[in-house]
Amino acid sequence: MPESHYRPDYSRPEANHAELYRDPAIFDEELDRIFHATWVYVGHDSEVPNPGDYKTSFIGRVPVILSRDLAGTIHVVANRCTHRGSTVCAREFGHAESFTCPYHAWTFRLDGSLEAVGLPRGYNDGELDFAGLGLAAAPRVGSYRGFVFASLNPDVHEFDTHIGRARQYIDYYCDLSPAGEITVGRTGIYKHRYRGNWKAQLEGSVEGYHVWHNHRTAIDIMSKWVPIMKQYQNLPMKAYDLGFGHNIIENYTLTDAQVHERWPGEFIEQLVAAHGRQRAMDALRHRFNVVLFPNMAILEYHVRVIRPLAADLTEVRQYHTSMVDLPAEMNLRRVREHEFFYGPGGFGGPDDLATFDRIQQGMEAYTAPWVLFNRGLKSEETTPDGLRFGHHTQETQQRAPYYEYRRLMEGKPPAPSRIRLAAAG
Repeated sequence: MPESHYRPDYSRPEANHAELYRDPAIFDEELDRIFHATWVYVGHDSEVPNPGDYKTSFIGRVPVILSRDLAGTIHVVANRCTHRGSTVCAREFGHAESFTCPYHAWTFRLDGSLEAVGLPRGYNDGELDFAGLGLAAAPRVGSYRGFVFASLNPDVHEFDTHIGRARQYIDYYCDLSPAGEITVGRTGIYKHRYRGNWKAQLEGSVEGYHVWHNHRTAIDIMSKWVPIMKQYQNLPMKAYDLGFGHNIIENYTLTDAQVHERWPGEFIEQLVAAHGRQRAMDALRHRFNVVLFPNMAILEYHVRVIRPLAADLTEVRQYHTSMVDLPAEMNLRRVREHEFFYGPGGFGGPDDLATFDRIQQGMEAYTAPWVLFNRGLKSEETTPDGLRFGHHTQETQQRAPYYEYRRLMEGKPPAPSRIRLAAAG
């Protein structure tokens, strides 16, 4: 086994070494030890609503297809022809009765099994093993409330264990729909790249410390119609380490009176009728950003997917979400609020992209090699059921992913042969 470029002293609760953000060899190890070893978000079942629908995605470097077969079953298979290696699907979304490789017309069913090959009479008896030449299936697939995750590691821990305490926040999010269902990406997808490391996005998606300054324009505007924003640092908001690298920051938690100020009464009662009062009020009260390690976040208005491309290059896709059975004017309101902050012309998203670029530039300053995460470390508290938490402007939520990061980077890596098998078929 080649020598690891990652060193345990590069990541500590209070600091990371800059090499974790700039070393291409460490980046390669992260893909193998993290993205190719744990559960990775690949899509939402609302993106493939009908039999024959598919979406292309990635697990680390491995291109995959999320498909729904004619019986309605979801599959995650390698987007790689088992003949000569070409991807079989080029479009991000589509509908097909089967997948045909553009190179030699090998054709695969929606579940990935091999259906036909081009010019079959050219093969002699015994040269084609149809049963073993289908598109390689991800060894493990799991889903919750429509969110689909997959792993290339057959020995990964159980999905229910992985999703763990993030489950309740997914419930809050989905239960804003009277049907308890959301659609992802139907009302827009915003894609962008920045010249920086993927972990900067992981850290920034749930950070409260930068908001008051980095997003000053947005705060000043919001303060005109949400006066409490003027007291940003003093807001009683918390951030929690949810385990397995997941974390959550409360944007705000509404009182019952504030719930009735924000939402029309008829909508509140619609949710109460659908879910019961307690469950409905929990969904209405909680406004938050939650990260599910290593590659996705659920924010107020969208699902954010992080795709690492290189140590210094990251792609981010923001899939706007709509609530099923929500009145059209309320879903439109979600779109407009999303555009205000997160869109390409918003008052928040462009700030973050500029900052991530500057962070990567700063990593080249060898005289100051440490990235600090010690804010609030000494004042961190623990809930009765064992969750670390702190004030939203501290860095509990930035420290959280790195407990799982260190576990995976310093533990026994998954068998490379299994990864290659899953990736190559």
